Amino acid sequence: MRAPRFDAQAESFDRRAGLPPAAVAAIATAVAAAAAPLVDGALLEIGAGTGQIGAALASLTAAHSMDYLGLDLSLSMCARFRARLQTAPATSERGLIAQADADRPWPLAGRARIVFFSRALHLLDAEHVLTEILACRHRAGCAVAVGRVRRDPNGVRGMLRRQMRSLLADRGITGKSGEQAQTRWLAALAAHGGGTRAARTVASWTTEVRPAQVIAAWRGKPGLAGESVPPHLQAEVLDCLQSRAEAELGDLSAPRSTVESYELAVVDLPGPQAAGA
Repeated sequence: MRAPRFDAQAESFDRRAGLPPAAVAAIATAVAAAAAPLVDGALLEIGAGTGQIGAALASLTAAHSMDYLGLDLSLSMCARFRARLQTAPATSERGLIAQADADRPWPLAGRARIVFFSRALHLLDAEHVLTEILACRHRAGCAVAVGRVRRDPNGVRGMLRRQMRSLLADRGITGKSGEQAQTRWLAALAAHGGGTRAARTVASWTTEVRPAQVIAAWRGKPGLAGESVPPHLQAEVLDCLQSRAEAELGDLSAPRSTVESYELAVVDLPGPQAAGA
């Protein structure tokens, strides 16, 4: 089960993996613009987490009299999201968050105008989620938007992640890949009449990264690279990673500047009748 893993991350998730406010606003604007709003339509976010992007989306859709529904399996993540929604009165009636497993049937049959995934697609059963998208899409069509953070491969965080995955692979653990999952998804949606727009960067920012904090955050996670890892093996991998990083970088508490960006890919999926479904 994934819920306990993400319950444990809820309190620290925004500090570890949160996005700058300006980036959140730009991302939400781009996602909400993926399809023209319809009063009887809704924006469905899968894996909404603490609602950093979702709260902004709820405000934007409320302005167009559309509903927003965010689904997440973790009760702790949902609780933090609900706290965000309470500070945004405009979303109180049209912004909803529900604790639910996206690998089971979804709500909003025939109403989803936009389905949004942010850094969650690789955690889900691809065949099931494709079935649910087809079932919940609006009769006028649906935009499926998939967002991911792109990090400078030569930056500190990218280097640490690459080495961590290499150490896991040496121990027979491949890890999940968001990019590979996205590629498979785009192909599956295209097979159902989806038209793929070119992926584009919708936000970018410069941040300071302390390697020691990155490794410490991974030590606090229940698993690595999207996989459950036995605690002793996780500690072994991260001890090795820390030793390598100290040899290459020196003081791991010193900040390093790096550029990060958010990339959005959108597939325009026709309505059931147009697709012949």
